[in-house]
Amino acid sequence: MQAADVMTTEVATIAEDATVSDAATLMLKRRVSALPVVNNAGELIGIVSEGDLIRRARSATGRSWWLSLVADTTAEFVRDQGTRAKDIMTRSVISVSKGTSLSEIARVLESKNIKRVPVVEEGQLVGLVSRADILRAFAATGGGKQYPAAEDHEIRERIVQLLEQQTEVPLGSLKIIVAKGQVHLWGTVESEADADAVRVAAESLVGPDKVHNFLSV
Repeated sequence: MQAADVMTTEVATIAEDATVSDAATLMLKRRVSALPVVNNAGELIGIVSEGDLIRRARSATGRSWWLSLVADTTAEFVRDQGTRAKDIMTRSVISVSKGTSLSEIARVLESKNIKRVPVVEEGQLVGLVSRADILRAFAATGGGKQYPAAEDHEIRERIVQLLEQQTEVPLGSLKIIVAKGQVHLWGTVESEADADAVRVAAESLVGPDKVHNFLSV
């Protein structure tokens, strides 16, 4: 399997001039632990993680980070200082391409001790692969080495297209992995109706007996 088979394609990003408060708010809203930072041309220039925000809060207050996060003074400090994403982001971002194998991505995550890696094509951010995505792929393939057939790629693309064209289901937290014609659905959706729509989209293409639904609302 490759990055393109498991990556999140609707990635929440933030502009380099956005404030730290903006970054924290977006992380909470999208339920993510990191935000790629892009410039005006849409090019990936850095990444802001929870760790960056925690270090910022700790250095600002001199208190433990968890006390800082719940204290009103921390929110006031962040809001008043107006620190920008470009000031606290990690600039040396490790990235992969859509064709990078999952085994190579797993090696990178382990060797660099990071939780996720951006997927970049021609300088543009096209997706994100996390440790959880690797584990989901591992589970979907039974732990064995798996190279999806062209049909698997096509099934996944058709499910995504169907959801994009005929529903309003947000795809940002949705994970669709197809292996040997079997569709595995993971992620969080906003309502039971959204969960049903995702399930029905998959079942309409491969049949109910080939859909493994692990979605949560």
